[in-house]
Amino acid sequence: MRSFTLLPFMALLFVLPFPGTVALRLLCLAGAFVVAIVLWRRLAPPRIPCKPALVFWTLVALLSLANAVDILYSLGEIKNEILYTMMAFVAFFAITREQNDLERLLIALLAGAVVVCGLALETRLRLGIWQQRGSYGGIGAFPGYAAVLAPVLFLLGAYPRRQWCRAAIFALWVMVVATGFVSLERIVWWILAVQGVIALVLSWRGGLIRLSPLRLFACLAGIVVFAAGAFVLVQEERLRIDSDSTIAQDSRLAQWPVILEHIARNPVRGDGFGREIMKKAHSDMIPEANPMLWHAHNVFLNYGLEMGLPGILALAWVFLSLLREYWLFCNSPDSKLKLLGITGIMMVAGVVLRNQVSDEFVRDAAILFWAVNGALLGLGCRSPRRQEAAGAG
Repeated sequence: MRSFTLLPFMALLFVLPFPGTVALRLLCLAGAFVVAIVLWRRLAPPRIPCKPALVFWTLVALLSLANAVDILYSLGEIKNEILYTMMAFVAFFAITREQNDLERLLIALLAGAVVVCGLALETRLRLGIWQQRGSYGGIGAFPGYAAVLAPVLFLLGAYPRRQWCRAAIFALWVMVVATGFVSLERIVWWILAVQGVIALVLSWRGGLIRLSPLRLFACLAGIVVFAAGAFVLVQEERLRIDSDSTIAQDSRLAQWPVILEHIARNPVRGDGFGREIMKKAHSDMIPEANPMLWHAHNVFLNYGLEMGLPGILALAWVFLSLLREYWLFCNSPDSKLKLLGITGIMMVAGVVLRNQVSDEFVRDAAILFWAVNGALLGLGCRSPRRQEAAGAG
């Protein structure tokens, strides 16, 4: 019976990264939400965390409708980016009661990752390119996906399990790294580096691993050197394909100061919720040389255009509230709760970093982020040790 109730949740995590599955995603999301509501009394979830920040975020988004240049568009984006994501967050928070529940959900997510990475690598080996319209999604979506996959692999790898399971997790990690390379997305390596540093430092701080300070420093240096080396290789490959791909020629570097200046002139007023607001209201900001920059390519700058400074503060509060919850987990004496905390901090940091150079915090990526957060917090907030950590914090 328990496996049956988890089916729509597992199906959602599996299909999210695949393009052309919007109807199936929404069907799975609706099914998961209905299951959570129907079984709410039996599931008896604890108090939902981060509520003040989430309510403020929602209110600011709704208030932006007063000045929206396209109110129907903004309403639709609020539905997509807040209503649907919060449905996922609440449903996964309620359903995840035991470690087995979390493991089943995360294994479904990783099963989808095997298919995505396998298709991407096979296509690259066969055709020599990443097909933007392929069945495994565009290159822009992969860094955000990897930012969720890496913490999940860390968590499952850290749990005690059989040797073959660890080997499978390591193999998938290699697939993710290889797919990151063939995507030629430079930000992937800094996401993985930041997440690796967080995992290492917090595991050492929490007593989960034993290293001398010198060895810890050596490991941290190794992570940075690996990321820098991969970054250089990817950059060289990009230059080989397109000689205009130098970092100094990146159009975003010229676009961001213009956007900041606009936000500074209108700090409390935006033009309505939704990533397309710059294209709808400020098309003059789109560089003629690069029409693909139709949004700010930075989630906070996009929120500034959409909702002004209140939007930026609301989003920052949401991320900080999540980090605070996971930090409380890290302060627990329970090693499994510490692992949940480290995993959550890795994921939030990785997703935030990814969205500093391209705002992909929308649609499937946003639902995935909130679903996994719901599952991690749902299990962690049920632990009696969490209350002890809250008191200590």
